[in-house]
Amino acid sequence: MDAPLLYRIALDAMGGDHAPHATLDGACLALAKHEDLFLLLVGDEAKLRPLLKHHGLVGELAERMEIIHAVSVVTMEDKPTSVLKDKKDSSIRVATQLVREGKADGVVSMGNTGAAMVASVMVLGTLDGVDRPCLAGVMPNLKSRPTVLLDVGANVDSKPEHVAQFALMGAVYSEEVLGVEHPRIGLLSVGEEETKGNETTRAAALLLRELDINFGGNAEGRDIWNGRFDVVACDGFVGNVVVKSSEALAEGIVRGLRDSINQSLRAKLGGLLAKGAMKSFMKKLDYAEYGGAPLLGVKGVSIIGHGRSEGRAVANAIRAALRACEHRVNEHIQASLHRLLPNGEGR
Repeated sequence: MDAPLLYRIALDAMGGDHAPHATLDGACLALAKHEDLFLLLVGDEAKLRPLLKHHGLVGELAERMEIIHAVSVVTMEDKPTSVLKDKKDSSIRVATQLVREGKADGVVSMGNTGAAMVASVMVLGTLDGVDRPCLAGVMPNLKSRPTVLLDVGANVDSKPEHVAQFALMGAVYSEEVLGVEHPRIGLLSVGEEETKGNETTRAAALLLRELDINFGGNAEGRDIWNGRFDVVACDGFVGNVVVKSSEALAEGIVRGLRDSINQSLRAKLGGLLAKGAMKSFMKKLDYAEYGGAPLLGVKGVSIIGHGRSEGRAVANAIRAALRACEHRVNEHIQASLHRLLPNGEGR
């Protein structure tokens, strides 16, 4: 029997609030679950190697990993552009460089989001025709499949043509990676009517109506959660506000439910009876289930996760990178842009 194809994922082992313990926990979980995974752990070898046994990275799992030494770390306080000059030897820059050199198929980081984006864009470059790469957030909804919301923070001031490209790239990701056939695309606005929205959204809607895609018109905020659309495109400023407020709301709901359950014996008994349903509900709201946001439009797979990620979130971010590699998402994005946009180029 032929050996399984191995995808090589470079993990920024020093990135994140709880690194390297959280990243090593995530590495162990991911290697145990995915036989087609080979991990390149990028970081200070003197700090990482003594921790491998403690985090279960021994035996067969250790055979599918390698430590790549990187001297420095980009902290949350550092400027994102530090990866271009002052911290070229940082774990996130070295991990991204591995993808550029063809030594890794994708990169995953829980570190400084701005630095991860700068490294991906400047080191990897962008796909032909992509004006602005974007971050795609995978959001839970009332249906069984998630909603792809983009951009969620890579671009805080987008032109209509950028938003239209976000929609196209999100549709490819939804179809190829999440398995949604012919995804329905919406444009986030303040009302369903075509006349609603600001100048950017109205102009973006005109561009999307000209394309051979499943564009369903304007989406309101509630449509992110009710599953009416599979992909919702917006400016990165708006998308980031939506994501951050949604995470805080989800945490507040979970905390409020727990507090209510602990208020009385009757409530505790009811909580025990509903434990299974509650667990399933909270799992849907947990960002750790999705791991990280893919940066779409760069020449390579780049997944950027939460700085406060624990092991499970890191493992799921690695899973997201694997899926993007397996489904050749960049090839499909490039083909879609060439097919749908004039002369195969961005406007």
